[in-house]
Amino acid sequence: MPHLILLFLLIMTPSVQATLTGRVVRVIDGDTVVVLAAPATEVRIRLSDIDAPEKGQPFGQRARQYLTSRVAGRVVEVAGDSRDRYDRILGTLWVDGRDINAELVCGGMAWAYRVRDVAQNPAYLQCEKAAREEKKGLWREPSPVPPWQWRKQSHSDV
Repeated sequence: MPHLILLFLLIMTPSVQATLTGRVVRVIDGDTVVVLAAPATEVRIRLSDIDAPEKGQPFGQRARQYLTSRVAGRVVEVAGDSRDRYDRILGTLWVDGRDINAELVCGGMAWAYRVRDVAQNPAYLQCEKAAREEKKGLWREPSPVPPWQWRKQSHSDV
């Protein structure tokens, strides 16, 4: 069953028009990239509905490497147009029809983002559950700390 969820998420096409299309020129961390969009404008994108470990956390560098292996130098479509408090576009990255945000969660490299303990994307929550059960990525750790708790504990405002 978990594999069917992943397959569905990875082959479905974006349900909304892409806000922008461009080439990924830098991967900041496991859930933030810089896209070079026309006309030669760099745009910082925060992957929506997921939260990857921070750089100083266990699996933080692995999450960044995982994302890099999928998007660095690639042309991506970004679906989403809202912005966070750092003025980054919140969006879903699509490469060749694949939801990269979902790939991170399904691969055990990110959590499904929650607000007041409610996942913003229920499909991502199912991917997280499957990755946890299969002990993929960060779920190999005995007690992984969610990034939002880690930030709170370290008083970091990332």
